[in-house]
Amino acid sequence: MKKLIALFLFFSLLVLSGCVAPFSSNFTGRSLGKGKIGLEGARGLGEVKSWGGLKLAYGMTSNLDIGLQIELLTLGLFGKYSFRNTMENDFSSAALFGLGATVNGMYVYTGPVLSYKMDFFEPYFVGRYNYVHYSETEDIWSGETIEAGNYSYFQFTFGSIFWISRNAGLNFELSTFSGATGILELEGPIFMGGLKYRF
Repeated sequence: MKKLIALFLFFSLLVLSGCVAPFSSNFTGRSLGKGKIGLEGARGLGEVKSWGGLKLAYGMTSNLDIGLQIELLTLGLFGKYSFRNTMENDFSSAALFGLGATVNGMYVYTGPVLSYKMDFFEPYFVGRYNYVHYSETEDIWSGETIEAGNYSYFQFTFGSIFWISRNAGLNFELSTFSGATGILELEGPIFMGGLKYRF
């Protein structure tokens, strides 16, 4: 019976997966730095504990990071440009852009990133505008057709990184949502946690 329930949940997520941009943000205003690599893993906490993802970033210049972001049934690219890039204790700010594909659609997001480094503690804020398009698909359980759709919504993420060392940290964040979210109604807050490593 447990396998049947797990299979039902998996296929439900498969049908709905084209309806969201990535949940996790994990971005600070600081760049990695030219030639540096960042690796991050995130996992949902509470009701979204089955949701998780990975992010791999590379510092193209001292202020520009590009990378690959993978979450449950989504795959995308992102870029982040730091306007104020303080590597030590201080305020940093950046602009973020991402795009990617889901099982039956695509997403684009953009927005500002603000953070403030205080020794081992770094709180951050990410404000994202998400646009999602999904193609017509068929509900695997009812056989009904779900019409193609376009929608947009805002995602506001508040988080903190606790730096265990100069290059490794623990990440916790919560996100809230506002706007039309198509066939999947997003309600917040959503809590996520993760690990960050820079090398």
